[in-house]
Amino acid sequence: MARTVTSKHAEKIQFNIRVDEQVLTRFREYCRRNGLDPQGQIVLFMQRVLDTEFDFQERLWSALKAETP
Repeated sequence: MARTVTSKHAEKIQFNIRVDEQVLTRFREYCRRNGLDPQGQIVLFMQRVLDTEFDFQERLWSALKAETP
């Protein structure tokens, strides 16, 4: 019997945020000048925040374990 393989895509959601008009305008201009996708940059920023938080927690845990006799 043939085996079927299906790829599972991560579920994505949409969210809306309120941003000061001047901030959004400047951000879009920055992205346009640098050839960047504004939505993609926001997602990358969110991922960096999560990665940094995880890294910080790991470092804190390591430091606490090192101080414990």
